[in-house]
Amino acid sequence: MKRFLFVSLFVVCPIASAQEKPDYSPQLTGFVRAWYQADYFNNSSQYLVKQARVSITGSVNEYAGYKFQVDLTRLGKLTTTSTTLNNTSVVNSVTASFPEILLDAAAVITPFKNFELTAGQFKTPFSTDNLKADQNHEFANRPLLANVSPNVRDIGFTAGYKFRGNINAELVAGSFNGSGFNKAETDKSMDYVLRAVVSPVKDLNFAASYYSGKVTGGDQNLASFSGDYKYNSLLVGAEFANKTVSLLPGNVTGNSYLAFVTYSFAANDGFLKEIIPAFRYDWYDPNTDKDNNEVSRMTFGLTFEFAKITFAHFRINYEKFDYKDGTPNPDKLILEIQTKF
Repeated sequence: MKRFLFVSLFVVCPIASAQEKPDYSPQLTGFVRAWYQADYFNNSSQYLVKQARVSITGSVNEYAGYKFQVDLTRLGKLTTTSTTLNNTSVVNSVTASFPEILLDAAAVITPFKNFELTAGQFKTPFSTDNLKADQNHEFANRPLLANVSPNVRDIGFTAGYKFRGNINAELVAGSFNGSGFNKAETDKSMDYVLRAVVSPVKDLNFAASYYSGKVTGGDQNLASFSGDYKYNSLLVGAEFANKTVSLLPGNVTGNSYLAFVTYSFAANDGFLKEIIPAFRYDWYDPNTDKDNNEVSRMTFGLTFEFAKITFAHFRINYEKFDYKDGTPNPDKLILEIQTKF
């Protein structure tokens, strides 16, 4: 009996210690979004691969990690050279602009719990809508609010801390080149961003962001405020953003806002998991000093989820525009199939 116990401990102990060892192996994820789009202004339609992204994330140890993401659809910007042999054109070189393909390349350091330092290229922490991953967004296209925002991604550094208690909160501060995707600084000044998120109760979030930087010929200051609430299957949200650019002979101020609602119905028929109707209204005024230059849009959506949320779906979006200056409205119908791994 003693011999049996000794052998059991000899076998079980290494297994237990192996199970307790953290897994620092890279995690590979990605998604593909395929579209059919009908443009009712141009009376045209097309199929396209909207995005084909691959991400690698992982940790080196409990204090350091990384994220790397590319979008392979940007390989469509390839430059080729060819020669003619026996009356046949032969490609002899292919080049691609890597900065166009690279989305995220970030190193993350966590010196202690809830405090995170990030350096590299990644999403600028401004605007709640901007920080939503494309594959997790409620609609096929981004809102007009994107016009009142700094670069979606930039090269820089952020420090963030998460407060956990009866009221959860998060504070992020950072500095960026201000030039955008994988571009060096050109105006000899840095841009700065500050973002705060407060969650007073579960599934209720309020956020505010401020961004200050340089543009050609002047300064720019941006601010955004948002709120969202999820109650069972109902999700509602709204956001407002303001952008002021200081240019001679005066400032140019633009505003934008959005409001949306979605509701998830459980299907539970094996193949179909969820049916999610959605509606969004967004509005954009590029210059508040001018009249009749506003643009508004209503987006009507219906999403059929075939797996857990955002992993596989078929989406229908209809976008109805209203240009106040009389510009023809580019109304669109978008059909999307997305799969994620």
